[in-house]
Amino acid sequence: MQFDEVIPDHFNIISRTPLPHVLIEQALMQLGGGGVEGTTFKRNALLSAGWKHASVVSYGKHPTEATAAFNKVRAVLALSQDPAAIMDQLQKK
Repeated sequence: MQFDEVIPDHFNIISRTPLPHVLIEQALMQLGGGGVEGTTFKRNALLSAGWKHASVVSYGKHPTEATAAFNKVRAVLALSQDPAAIMDQLQKK
């Protein structure tokens, strides 16, 4: 899966077109099986990629950290769509 690079400004923009981080979140949720499992997979992937905040903390509050985490996930998604491989790669980085 190819996604555009995430930049800090994305977290403070309102757009009709989904921004890259939103598309990455959607992809993670779909790869994780949707529903509660998909949400859990997305949260765990972002935590493994370096996002250190609770789910109630907005990405816009820490845009630099969010950008780094999403771009790590973005790089891994370009290589694999296997949930186990994705988590393995994120935990290695």
